[in-house]
Amino acid sequence: MKKFFKLTVALLAVATFFSCGREVKNVTKKQVIENYAKMVYQNYKDSYDAALKMQVKINEFIANPTKETMTAAKKAWLEAREPYGESEVFRGSNGPIDAVGEDANGGEVVPEWSLNNEGQINAWPLNEAYIDYVRMATDYTGVGGIYSQSIIGGTQEITKENLASLNEDGGADEAAVSTGWHAIEFLLWGQDDKAPSEFTSLDLSVNKSGGNRPVEDYITRKNADRRKTYLKVVTELLVEDLKSLVDTWAQGGTYYKIFMSLPENEALTNIISGPQFLAMSELSSERMLVPAYNTGGFDGCGQEDEHSCFADNTHRDVYLNAKGVLNVITGSYGPIKGASFLDLVKKTNMTQGKKLEKVTKEMFALITAIDKKAKDGKTPFDVMILNEGKGHKGEVILAAEKLDELGGVIKESAAKIGLKTANKEDLEPTIKDPNNPDDQAE
Repeated sequence: MKKFFKLTVALLAVATFFSCGREVKNVTKKQVIENYAKMVYQNYKDSYDAALKMQVKINEFIANPTKETMTAAKKAWLEAREPYGESEVFRGSNGPIDAVGEDANGGEVVPEWSLNNEGQINAWPLNEAYIDYVRMATDYTGVGGIYSQSIIGGTQEITKENLASLNEDGGADEAAVSTGWHAIEFLLWGQDDKAPSEFTSLDLSVNKSGGNRPVEDYITRKNADRRKTYLKVVTELLVEDLKSLVDTWAQGGTYYKIFMSLPENEALTNIISGPQFLAMSELSSERMLVPAYNTGGFDGCGQEDEHSCFADNTHRDVYLNAKGVLNVITGSYGPIKGASFLDLVKKTNMTQGKKLEKVTKEMFALITAIDKKAKDGKTPFDVMILNEGKGHKGEVILAAEKLDELGGVIKESAAKIGLKTANKEDLEPTIKDPNNPDDQAE
């Protein structure tokens, strides 16, 4: 009965995101495209503005490292992640953040208008030992390790250019992350070396989960000055990358002009490909099912595959990514509320439109329940997944499955208005239950 009540409350909450009474019969494709462009620009602008505020707090911490200034910098990081989380729905949409093409030989080609800076902004999982010292054993650095020493423990000059070139070891190692949100997160919080089972019976308002980097790392401990320089430089690089997205999507910007000149069906296909990619692959599989089914971390759970494991902020990542999917489907972001993909589907086929609306509401209600449990129940994401993936489906897996279902409904809905989006097998492989031989990804 309690589960039913919680889901009902969540469904009532999500209903406020859907349009009420708009005359869908008058909605045009051009209106949807124009509204989307406004949403993208504003979302990236909000993310950039929040990152600037974070940069101020980080610079104050670097200039005067105390527990108080460190806490303020962490708070600013968490606040800046909020708008960025919603913007991740613009990935997978053949847009400037990650668009790549192929040459005649199948090699990767980046279009001139594409910034292709998503990996520099938000790459993960991050192997901590590539950047700095760790308390738990790792095969990344030291004798016999993949790398002889960490970047901070080395002697190479720490510049934006060098950190960018070192990111993912120049493309050779995806876990060798040196830039972006999660590099900053690690430098502020430090490694999360706590077993999730330690927190299943504790008051988390007192016993904090996540990393616990000592402020002395920036004062008296070895490499304190290099650590300060790294934090300052990597933050500057992130702010610049976000600014480049704002500029290219601004009216008159490089990509804005390209996007607005695309044939309407091509632009609409790009628009809805982002939510489909996030729902059917990146969010449902990589960010939810992978950690839920992984048995290689502490307590046999996927803690190391959490999106924001150092800050234990993964529940917000999941919520905000799902909110981004909702935004694009409904044509809403903050104060912006306009013509949407959902409107076009309803205009063409009301039955399919109602199905899309229903499944979207169900998805977001399940996601909202995860976020609420983490915040109100003080249950971190890694504790939630502790008992999932071992023949048991909990909140995370059930929500991921609903996201995957939504991805299929998005594809169906796109077809109703004459759009052809990617097949599931063309997206990144879906991770399924390793304990079920009939439920394996090909």
